[in-house]
Amino acid sequence: MKFLEKDLEDIIWESSNEKLEEKGLSVMGVKKRQLRIGNYGIADIVTFERISRDGYEQPYLDITVYELKKEKAGISAFLQAARYCKGISSYLEIHKPKMFFRLNIVLCAKEIDTSSDYIFLTDLIMSDYFGYINLVSNYSFEYGIDGIIFKQEKNYNLTAKGF
Repeated sequence: MKFLEKDLEDIIWESSNEKLEEKGLSVMGVKKRQLRIGNYGIADIVTFERISRDGYEQPYLDITVYELKKEKAGISAFLQAARYCKGISSYLEIHKPKMFFRLNIVLCAKEIDTSSDYIFLTDLIMSDYFGYINLVSNYSFEYGIDGIIFKQEKNYNLTAKGF
């Protein structure tokens, strides 16, 4: 059976956030599928979660763009998701100028590109500023007889650091 990007999207869309968490993929909030973001494009899945926590004067909207790839995800998938984030940011700045929001990117693919410099980006993007990309996460998946299993890919270092 050939596993398509649409199959991955169907699984994430049709599964509860709790079930996805059990399978290793963190998904929070309300999911939107094939979300058109003006001329910025159509995002596979975007989630929206209203956050109200101690330490923040106002509640904010936590927005996560999920970019799904059937094979390998790397810098081009990241840039595609970043374009969607810019579109969402632009929309909110025009239509909801007083809203506080944070943007997150999750790349999910059969394989994450660990052979290019892209992989180091994950550990370096963390922003406490609203309206900017807050977090980038990478998940690989395996699909087999027991269903789908997700694995977060993080904390990469060079094998030979040279120091």
